[in-house]
Amino acid sequence: MKEFEYLKPRDLNEALFFAREYKHRKKFLAGGTDLIVRLKDNLIREDYIIDIGEIKELKGIERKNGEIYIGPTTTHSEIIESQITKKYAPLLVEAVKTIGSPQIRNRGTIGGNVCNASPAGDSIPALVISGARFVIKSLDNERTIDIKDLFLGPGKTSIGDDEILYRIIIPEWKENEIGFFNKLGQRNAMSISIASVAVKLEREEGNKFKKAFVSFGAVSPVVNRATRCENLLTERELNSKDYIFEAASCAVNEVNPITDVRATREYRREVSKYLLYESLLNLLRIGG
Repeated sequence: MKEFEYLKPRDLNEALFFAREYKHRKKFLAGGTDLIVRLKDNLIREDYIIDIGEIKELKGIERKNGEIYIGPTTTHSEIIESQITKKYAPLLVEAVKTIGSPQIRNRGTIGGNVCNASPAGDSIPALVISGARFVIKSLDNERTIDIKDLFLGPGKTSIGDDEILYRIIIPEWKENEIGFFNKLGQRNAMSISIASVAVKLEREEGNKFKKAFVSFGAVSPVVNRATRCENLLTERELNSKDYIFEAASCAVNEVNPITDVRATREYRREVSKYLLYESLLNLLRIGG
């Protein structure tokens, strides 16, 4: 393991000072579920590890003005157990439930899942279709960006070397919305996703929906919305399994997967289609 200097700032301001001081020579540590493994595997080259896990300003969940504010060092278990997220961000809760083991969820943080920028990050599709925004802080500035502007590629975000993710903001769930998260892994929640999908439908009447939101995980370099699938699900009566399967089949043209040790490119394409199909059938039962 490479030698590094461990720093534990007392508050957010000191953490931001360290970020500006050491920039690309540092890594932030929160839950450590990913970073510790990478350190042991000698995959970290930075000289400074900055532990932000106990900074109060980066923790917590609150609801205000129709939105949910989540601190980046909030653990997955805290999101699952929060009455606020259960009621007003249920799709995120369902996605986070699939992350790792209970021990991983107790330590791992939502900010770590986001900032790792892994295409297979289980919270990402749910955040994409929720229209999440991110508050980014530096010593001298604060800015808010949409999720479409956050991810630049696998492992890369638009957060600067001197900046920290300060808040995740999610519009609260509407009464006429239904959603579903679906994932395939080699051993389900204990594994990295082979493919995943998050779906949200905004009901108009019956099985007709005025808006549809679909996002696939682990099947493209950057997680985005699947707009062609969304168009096929918008302003349509979703009463026929044949039509639902046809709409789900658009997934093969929406994703751009790779072949790796977990699955082939072709398998991921097919899995994406069936995950969406299964999700839509589940949703129509839930909402009907």
